[in-house]
Amino acid sequence: MAATRTLSKYWMLTNEFTQNPYPVLEHVREERPVCEIALPDGGRAWVVTRYDDARAALADPRLSRDIHVHYQLMSRRSGRTLTPPPEEANHLANLEPPRHTPLRKAISFAFTPRRAEALRPRIVEIADQLLDRLAARARPDLIAGYADPLPVIVIAELMGVPADAWPDFLRWSQALRTFSPTDTSGVLDRNIQDLSAYMSSLIAAKEREPGEDLLSSLIHADAERRLTPTEILSTGFALMTGGNDTTASLVGGVIAALLTHPEERERLLAEPGRWGAAMDELIRYVSPISNALQRVTTGPVELGGVTIPAGEVVIISVMSTNRDRGQFPDHPDDLDLDRAKPAHLSFGFGIHYCSGAHLAKIITEIGARRLFEHFPEVRLAVEPSALRYQQNVVVRPLEALPVTW
Repeated sequence: MAATRTLSKYWMLTNEFTQNPYPVLEHVREERPVCEIALPDGGRAWVVTRYDDARAALADPRLSRDIHVHYQLMSRRSGRTLTPPPEEANHLANLEPPRHTPLRKAISFAFTPRRAEALRPRIVEIADQLLDRLAARARPDLIAGYADPLPVIVIAELMGVPADAWPDFLRWSQALRTFSPTDTSGVLDRNIQDLSAYMSSLIAAKEREPGEDLLSSLIHADAERRLTPTEILSTGFALMTGGNDTTASLVGGVIAALLTHPEERERLLAEPGRWGAAMDELIRYVSPISNALQRVTTGPVELGGVTIPAGEVVIISVMSTNRDRGQFPDHPDDLDLDRAKPAHLSFGFGIHYCSGAHLAKIITEIGARRLFEHFPEVRLAVEPSALRYQQNVVVRPLEALPVTW
């Protein structure tokens, strides 16, 4: 790509980039693999685009995910004191050791591959019920009617949320997707308060009458794995945001990819045993995560020959790493289900590797497979170029996925 390409200082925040990021990311990887970008608040961030640099950054303890470090930086930049809500401040993704370590140990038991595999029959039932509701529609939207509610229902049920509250959980999950600490409308605050109040009452109910669910297991764990009520509440929020958003983005993206790659889809339908092995290449190609959750440097860090000072925001472009020729030398922009060992970074790396990665894969595999088994003639109702992505700095969800049967 031509080295003379000129980029806006806000290039990563534009709608043009959201809709077609890969040509820009290829240019940046080649010319400025670690570069500055301007932020709307007047500050700056450093974008890491190459696979090897990103993997090193994700494992470097000097790049902090401690939410208090982030809010201290935001406070300095904004000139006013900002504090994280407790619902956001006490879960794995927003903590570093030593607090991170016992929390991960306490929660990881619920997301082992064995436990995730045991959920397969129930996930199939939920997927089939959602598809049955869509069957009579001439032009359903597979995002609103399928990709969004599927992980919400699975995760809500995993936590022990009764079925009559699932619609509220879907609404709250979609609202939290747009959470911003500088929002002044009050809408997000109200949704957070509503979800917090509901989760607090649910936790109290399960303290009195435990069930066979994740929240009950956390509440009544032995002393070594027991969390505080605030940590349990915060964990519920993490599942509603990180769990639902990532998986919904992945389900929609994988379905869209297979709709636009009919030969690969037919191979999977003809050989159902290939679905599991195909998931990592589908995830690499789709990149449901645009960027890893932002880090803040606690000391100077050298990445890709660039020294990033202390107290700086670092954005790790997962989308870029998943198309890096240095890691994927054979046609990285193509979907190739025979690709050898597509070791993508969509679920992170190091101590913040996603605990629910295996469950997300299973939900996505079942969601895509059941759709194409139920409706083998399903096809896009619009040209692929008409599909639009929501603007989001972390996940990359489609706005809609209209199909016909």
